[in-house]
Amino acid sequence: MASFTLDGETCEHLKPDPGHQPEETKSLEYGNYPKVIATLPLADGGTIGVYAVAERWNPSYVLVGWADDGRHGHWAWIPAGNVERGSESDWDIEEYRRCPEHLRGIRWGNRLPGFLPE
Repeated sequence: MASFTLDGETCEHLKPDPGHQPEETKSLEYGNYPKVIATLPLADGGTIGVYAVAERWNPSYVLVGWADDGRHGHWAWIPAGNVERGSESDWDIEEYRRCPEHLRGIRWGNRLPGFLPE
């Protein structure tokens, strides 16, 4: 199991084995990873949603990467059914929420977060 801290809460998540299917595993283009919302299975039986990027995939699993509160990177293979595409507006709202309040005006100015074209 691996752990990370998100919103001040330490979470231990399971790291499922995607199986060894090298011929079926595809890599997405570096630098153009799609933004996703992944539901991670936790060791205590619960789940937590994280804003992540999808890096690789096979028919059953998606390798996602995300940053915790300390901006440390984490990766895990997640069942494909637990990963959904996130919109730019979803990500904008999450970045606003996680940004220190005194810095929000620099990035967003007078614009409300989340109202981005698709």
